[in-house]
Amino acid sequence: MDKKRITIALCIGVVIILAFCLIPCSWPVGLIGLLLFAGVGTWEFYGLLNTVGLKTSTKWGISSGLIFVVATWFNALGKHISYRGFTISDNMLWCILLMVIISNFFRVLSYPNLRKGLDSCMGTILGLVYVPLLWSFVIRLFLLGDLSKPGWAAFYVILCMKMADSGGYFFGTRFGKNRLAPIISPKKSWEGLIGGIVFCVIVNVIWWIVTKGHLNSAISFSLVDALVLGFLFPIVGTLGDLVESMFKRAVDVKDSNTMVYGLGGILDMVDSILFAAPMLYIYIELFLK
Repeated sequence: MDKKRITIALCIGVVIILAFCLIPCSWPVGLIGLLLFAGVGTWEFYGLLNTVGLKTSTKWGISSGLIFVVATWFNALGKHISYRGFTISDNMLWCILLMVIISNFFRVLSYPNLRKGLDSCMGTILGLVYVPLLWSFVIRLFLLGDLSKPGWAAFYVILCMKMADSGGYFFGTRFGKNRLAPIISPKKSWEGLIGGIVFCVIVNVIWWIVTKGHLNSAISFSLVDALVLGFLFPIVGTLGDLVESMFKRAVDVKDSNTMVYGLGGILDMVDSILFAAPMLYIYIELFLK
């Protein structure tokens, strides 16, 4: 095992835990942090595409994606309070998303080379869907419940995914023999997936006991829900991890960035969360409300 990687991961985990435990979710600093992850993650994704010569409208894509992230924040916030008299309704939010997508289609018209314009359009919109749109569900979970308290639902999904990743890493490095997806990610194994499920189920049961069956102040869930989510999170998260691995394998790079030793870039750290957060949001809407 890479002890340095584990130490860095634990330090990042402590910072995230303290931030979630001390900062009320309605504070603007939460928006700044979420914007940072969305912006850097989108930039890293466009960087992957640019590596193989697929040019994207990077600045346009990042800025339009961040506009949608901010709109999602005010939309979710407005369901509880009016922020200085300013709210964004559900209809306004989806109109903003529509304008963001259409603006990127129109961006093609500025390219003299139509083939390059088409490639740029497809790559830019793919980045918008993959990072800002999926990340917007983290914001929805973050602002779900009592705004005077930390964003427990978002913290819950992050905790579950990181523990599932830890279980997968521990079991995979020690017992991994049967490859899960050898072409896309040769190091992933079925044993690692099982380890992720074991860790995630344990975390879910502990969360259910400690919180007396609550995801946050607004959402309660049963022990059966905890077990089901403990099983679903590692599966959906692993699929999300494989999706990013597919992108990296296609452009022949190891990490989306090298800013954090052993952990890669922002996209490498949130790839599983990008798919787990929408899954939890859908589960809440279908079964817990």
